[in-house]
Amino acid sequence: MRALMTIPLVALCFVAPASAQTIYPIDRADILAGSLFDFKVEFPELQTSNGAAVTINGKPSVNTFGRDATFIEREDGKDQSALVLRDVSLRPGTYEVRAGTSSVTWNVYATGPRKAKNVILFIGDGMSPAHRTAARLLSKGIAQGKSLGKLAIDDIPHMALVATAGSDSIITDSANSASAYASGHKSAVNAMGVYADRTASPFDDAKVEPIASCQASAQYGCRNRHEYRN
Repeated sequence: MRALMTIPLVALCFVAPASAQTIYPIDRADILAGSLFDFKVEFPELQTSNGAAVTINGKPSVNTFGRDATFIEREDGKDQSALVLRDVSLRPGTYEVRAGTSSVTWNVYATGPRKAKNVILFIGDGMSPAHRTAARLLSKGIAQGKSLGKLAIDDIPHMALVATAGSDSIITDSANSASAYASGHKSAVNAMGVYADRTASPFDDAKVEPIASCQASAQYGCRNRHEYRN
């Protein structure tokens, strides 16, 4: 008689890190090295502090920022968790932030050596190439396919074009377009200096630092941005 032996099989369950709903700063953000910003990861469901794992360039985020993010189990009292870390900064480089299957990439850039004592930033509203071409034709005239003169703006030595679409809409407004100029971060319509998140309060959104604050802190010899603000 053949003896039958039953061998229990134990299933090993590996719990994967939870995927994020949104990561701030957003994907392809260009960040000035040394400027302050708030780091936030929003999860669509309830998580545990262990399950809300986030890596930056393959390592725990604490290795990059030097301190742990605050874990919020029920953000706004709802069944949704979040990680928040205020006032962080990064050195130049490319950073991949990953939470589960969700990921964003940041480009952190440095500035070159100082060349000018003073800088005048001229921001033209509604001055795309098409608008400037129309102004040139009307004011200077055209003959045989060539303009008969130039506008004063044509001789400005350094110029750049900016795409004005917001992070949530192709049609932008004054608040978030000005915020993009001042901080380099795209934002949502009606938002200024922040990434508008899902919370009800507009005062706890993830903040970004305007360029003027970076410059002022350096000008007055502040050890950090908190000292300058205070």
